Amino acid sequence: MDPGNHPSEHFRTRMSKFRFAMREKLLVFTNNQSLTLSRWQKNYRCAFNDLYFTYTSLMGSHTFYVLCLPIPVWFGYFETTKDMVYILGYSIYLSGFFKDYWCLPRPRAPPLHRITLSEYTTKEYGAPSSHTANATGVSLLFLYNIWGAEACPVMVQLMLTCLVVFYYMTLVFGRIYCGMHGLLDLASGGIIGVVCFLVRMYFKCGFPNLQIEAHWWFPVFSVGWGLILLFEHVKPIDECPCFQDSVAFMGVVSGIECCDWMGKRFGFTTVYSLEPNCGWQQTVARLVVGLASVVVWKDLISKPLVYSLLIKGMGLKDDRNMAARTRLEATRKEGASKYECPLYIGEPRIDIVGRFVIYAGIPFTVVVCSPIAFSLLHIA
Repeated sequence: MDPGNHPSEHFRTRMSKFRFAMREKLLVFTNNQSLTLSRWQKNYRCAFNDLYFTYTSLMGSHTFYVLCLPIPVWFGYFETTKDMVYILGYSIYLSGFFKDYWCLPRPRAPPLHRITLSEYTTKEYGAPSSHTANATGVSLLFLYNIWGAEACPVMVQLMLTCLVVFYYMTLVFGRIYCGMHGLLDLASGGIIGVVCFLVRMYFKCGFPNLQIEAHWWFPVFSVGWGLILLFEHVKPIDECPCFQDSVAFMGVVSGIECCDWMGKRFGFTTVYSLEPNCGWQQTVARLVVGLASVVVWKDLISKPLVYSLLIKGMGLKDDRNMAARTRLEATRKEGASKYECPLYIGEPRIDIVGRFVIYAGIPFTVVVCSPIAFSLLHIA
């Protein structure tokens, strides 16, 4: 059922010569890894490690980012959050792009035992590891901010650095322990994380006076650029759900850019901080109200509202039933096996646009709606 495990001929007939040749060269690093990784896994497996690495892997999950990325904004760290969104968003996009381009399998299970709370992630290709890409980029950003803080004592910097390294090792090596990735996956994911961090810092520090967010056309460019990246995304050979994460994060990137533009254009602040004399009650209240706002938008309001606007307001064709019917027919074809990963069918176009808009709405909820609620409740 795992994608990427068909014989080479399955991919040769469906890939360009260059793409197939690259895949064949990279298979050298994945074909014989499972036995070695399974021996390593057995040497270190115990009940505590299973629990620890299973639950710490959630720090690289979709839900974790939805709930935790907004928090720094509510306490005065909008720019830091924007840095993280750029690094995480493009790490997810690039790792998903190369997963779908290379179509490389995860380490085989058995002999490995997959330890995960989400069967969803097991249905993705292996290399690059998006967990590793995210952890690498974010860890470098944390270290950059820690050692760039002049007022921070050296001992505090060293303690924070140790915490970042511990977080990084936990998330990255946990992918091997959980049987989810091999060494090629980690190495390629790490390279993507480094590249995304360096590119973000290059544009932020190399062009400090570049204020393209102030121009009237910037929101159109931001949304257009995000949708172009998604609609021109490489198509995998087998079914692989990682494209959905790319859609979500490109939506978040565009949403936070448009919020930044609104702040500069219309003069409202995107930074909210607690006064020195405010206690823990205000901190907790702000977290509860802010997170509740995000959950209400994401799980209750967004889907019916956005799809109604796209279908009834903008006249977009609802092609979800067509895609579902095509997927069902593919599984009923003569010779199709329920034990075989099916060929890639494709995402409904309205789902790409709808998911993009839904996730673009999260930054608006965090930056625009939540502070209004804070003011009304006197916790701003």
